[in-house]
Amino acid sequence: MFMKTKILIAGGGSAGWITAAVLSKGLPAQKYQIELIESQDVAPIGVGEASIPPIFQFLTYLEVSPAEFIKQTGGTFKYGIDFEGWGSPGRRYMHAFGPVGTHFEGITFADIWLAYAEQLGFKNLIPFSSSAVAAYKGKFSLPKARSGVGFKPLEQLFSAFHFDAGRLANFLKDYAIKKGCIWRQDHIASVNQHNQKIDSLTLASGQTVTADYFADCTGQVGLFNKQTLNGEFLDWRSWLPCDSALVVPTDRLEHLPPYTKSVAMSAGWRWQIPLQNRTGNGYVFSSQFITQKHAEKELQAALKLSDQNAQKMRLIQFKTGYLKKPWQANSIAIGLSAGFAEPLESTSIHLIYKYAIELKNAFIYGRDMQQEADDFNLKFEQDMLDIRDFLIAHYKINQYKNNDFWSSRQNMAIPDRLGQKLNSFKQSGQIDLPTGTLFSYYSWFQVLLGQGILDDQNQQVAALECQKLPDKQIADQFFKTIYQKIHQATEPLSAHQAVLRDLQLN
Repeated sequence: MFMKTKILIAGGGSAGWITAAVLSKGLPAQKYQIELIESQDVAPIGVGEASIPPIFQFLTYLEVSPAEFIKQTGGTFKYGIDFEGWGSPGRRYMHAFGPVGTHFEGITFADIWLAYAEQLGFKNLIPFSSSAVAAYKGKFSLPKARSGVGFKPLEQLFSAFHFDAGRLANFLKDYAIKKGCIWRQDHIASVNQHNQKIDSLTLASGQTVTADYFADCTGQVGLFNKQTLNGEFLDWRSWLPCDSALVVPTDRLEHLPPYTKSVAMSAGWRWQIPLQNRTGNGYVFSSQFITQKHAEKELQAALKLSDQNAQKMRLIQFKTGYLKKPWQANSIAIGLSAGFAEPLESTSIHLIYKYAIELKNAFIYGRDMQQEADDFNLKFEQDMLDIRDFLIAHYKINQYKNNDFWSSRQNMAIPDRLGQKLNSFKQSGQIDLPTGTLFSYYSWFQVLLGQGILDDQNQQVAALECQKLPDKQIADQFFKTIYQKIHQATEPLSAHQAVLRDLQLN
């Protein structure tokens, strides 16, 4: 009799149910049995979440429409992240999705900007990003087909979602169960191993369950890979010392902006995520530089919370870093159990579905599972290092004065690979990025310029490298044309809230 390969997922929440949905959708039921154990004793974090554009690929894989996703998760759309006060007090920029500007006769927008923007008095990249302009206008359009011909601003609109993490988990729970996932409510009392592999689980009910593979979605506890298999965890606290977050919901915003907000605070930063029925807020801070009590007062003042509402704050503690081997033996850590990068650039959900799909592909196409595990671990490490460097850069190039937290970030030693990126950008306007990196050149471009990396030097760094630059007058007209086309193309778009309302009705 043919025995199915059994994959047992430990933990619900976003990580568990995304993994269950992916595996139940992608693995043939006649060959694989998917089971998820969820403990009633472990409550998911359940805060508002944000995502990045590849989430549309995830929905396509699940065969779920954007409209259905919005309905089921209470979500809204986002065009990027609005950074307030990050470069220095009062400074504001957006890390918007998609490209900035367009090329000119084979010369990149970035080269022309670095050569001429300062001379011509263009101080801000926002008017040259279709996504940023639409975001600040409160307009929205679903993605347009991309022809690749000419400069068409609406083809440069890239978006993602905000959503209620609890509702996402419930939606995908229903989805996975309909696809054949077995759901068991029980608490894992102990993990039993044999020959340095997970052998079985003993449940609080007294049952013992076995499987061929185990997916560790138990959050930062890391019940399998960290605790049982003693996996090596690489700690990032020397670079990213934020280790706590205060979270609190507030009322729904009157106007729902299609972007996430990140505001610099005295010892970290706070987020604002607009959902249809409420607003998600959190203060990510370092306990080395501020006490919980003072952080609570700072967040209460920033949000203008009453004392009663301030009592609803919850504290979440975390450690930034990642497992060197998230796939170890027959256990695969996905989500927070594999690693945690503070949510500054909304990468957590992306890593969950990406590596759930990587796992599914390993079962479908893999012949040597050890080689699949090695490839899985290598890809995960590269993603985590790319995210780490991008996050550290936000802190390293801040311009704050007379603040212990921010000054400590300016003065910290940084990884060599990040130092090479920053030095290269200062010298030539270029950054050497690996193929397939999560954050493109224009993501770095927006963040580095937005935070003032070139404020203390002449911005004409690209002119030395590019001999085919247009003259100043042509460059001036080039910028003005892009500005006008983006403004004209985005102005007729529907209001974000009108799009949300229409999606609910259809």
